[in-house]
Amino acid sequence: MRAMSGFLALAAICLLAGACAPTMRWDRPDANAETVQADQLDCRRAAASEAFRSYAFHSGFGIMGAPYWGYRHRPDYFMWRQRLETERAFYELRLANFCMRNKGYTQVPVNEQAPTR
Repeated sequence: MRAMSGFLALAAICLLAGACAPTMRWDRPDANAETVQADQLDCRRAAASEAFRSYAFHSGFGIMGAPYWGYRHRPDYFMWRQRLETERAFYELRLANFCMRNKGYTQVPVNEQAPTR
């Protein structure tokens, strides 16, 4: 019980610390708002497509889920699928960010201007 309350306190601290981060946006000196929005949509679509292709049929385990490897409780199918979906979502985010950086964008806080080149 004490370990669980310590874990909950740590999780609450992490959430509060994450809420202090500034809101970021993509910016490029020569791009207007419509161009930024179009490029962002293009990168998100391409990243979603590539992430789906990479993780659509990836299982890593048998068709019914992860085998028993000495866990206290056997991992269930839901936990296994949730892990794969989380990995796919993070991969998609990394691909979209890479695409935007490849197009020359940088992330700046919402209330600041991008550095001029």
